[in-house]
Amino acid sequence: MTRGARIAAALAEIVGGPRVLEGTDGFCVDGRAPRWVAFPGTVDEVSRCLALASAEELAVVPTGRGARLGWGNPPRAVDLALSLSRLDRVLAHEPADLTMSVEAGMSLEALNGSLRPFRQSVPLDPARSAASTVGGLIATGAAGPHRARYGTMRELLLGVTVVDAHGTVVRGGGRVVKNVTGYDMPKLHVGALGTLGVVVAAHLRLHATPAAEGTWLFGFRSPEAALEGAISLLDAPLVPSRVEFLDHAALAWLGDAAPPPAGLAVSVGSVPEAVAAQGARIQDICRSAGGNPVPIAAPDTWWRAVSDASWPDEPAASLALRLGIRTTDVVKALRIVEAAAGGVRLRATAEVANGVLHLVLTGSDPAGWVRLVGKAREGLGGLGGTCVIEHAPAATKAGVDVWGEVGPALDAMRRLKAELDPQGVLNPGRYVGGI
Repeated sequence: MTRGARIAAALAEIVGGPRVLEGTDGFCVDGRAPRWVAFPGTVDEVSRCLALASAEELAVVPTGRGARLGWGNPPRAVDLALSLSRLDRVLAHEPADLTMSVEAGMSLEALNGSLRPFRQSVPLDPARSAASTVGGLIATGAAGPHRARYGTMRELLLGVTVVDAHGTVVRGGGRVVKNVTGYDMPKLHVGALGTLGVVVAAHLRLHATPAAEGTWLFGFRSPEAALEGAISLLDAPLVPSRVEFLDHAALAWLGDAAPPPAGLAVSVGSVPEAVAAQGARIQDICRSAGGNPVPIAAPDTWWRAVSDASWPDEPAASLALRLGIRTTDVVKALRIVEAAAGGVRLRATAEVANGVLHLVLTGSDPAGWVRLVGKAREGLGGLGGTCVIEHAPAATKAGVDVWGEVGPALDAMRRLKAELDPQGVLNPGRYVGGI
């Protein structure tokens, strides 16, 4: 029996023959297809798959439903894709404590659907939320406009169950069975792209659904004027759920037939009296800053579209950037990228309260994208900003690190990777600095 046949047989013994695929392109990472795809249905099966991968020195790509499988640098190798889509159960729900434990393959949409009768939710609103799983959101740290009030997965994650690269099951944080001394386990895995372990379950903090919510959109004569309005709002004694900047192209993408040069969208969730009072104050501030009200017919649907505006229509042929910048420098950062882009089409949205600017660019070649990112990062350096590539053609990624420079923290990150995954089994090469 060949080595490949032996590994395939071992995987089939662990998860069942029909749950092992060979030679499929459905789980490609930057053009590289895995030799095998396995669909474990229990934590024990995940553990045994990773123990096998460690023994056979296989490169493993953990995934949920593949929504953000293209994030990260090109992998050095892809042998086994480990899909957690079958791990999709609610493990425990304590409504009075506002906590819930779920398996990592559960989608955010299904999770919040199960919480709706209790008027509770996990208030994350990333792009493509229906295809986003709990494990995927932990691995990527993806969030959306709601981070203005509720933060990201780092603030919502109380505990995790992780299977390490050797197949050992480790638990940390809330509902601890076994802890690892010295590390904040939940936060360690948020945004680590599955390079330190495979998250198989999570214990989450929930929030009560507000009794009422209001949304207001204002058009401004320029991005600079919209930002001034946003800063005035953030300085006022208000508690907004979302404060979102949108440029002309983003407003057009959202369906505005005659979009203004820039827009500012704000939402507030609370009791009806507080929503009305804060809404009146928001309208006064935005009108004083030169904003003109723009009607929104279906706010819930519109906000989902706002999140999706940061996702390219053609991810494999576009460039999507996520910039981290001071709130006051959001428009300066936008202008820097516009200058670097030249005539390339661009749309921008920003979670202003947190200084997160999303840019989607179309209409250039892979080499052009590399030059653009280099110029943008050079300009953003003067503002102390960061620039991460979320989507780009594989040829672009071959010429630039999607994460950018992280400074002296890289040495510590490499030591941590070497301690937790010394063989480089998990997502080799895809994280910061080629970790």
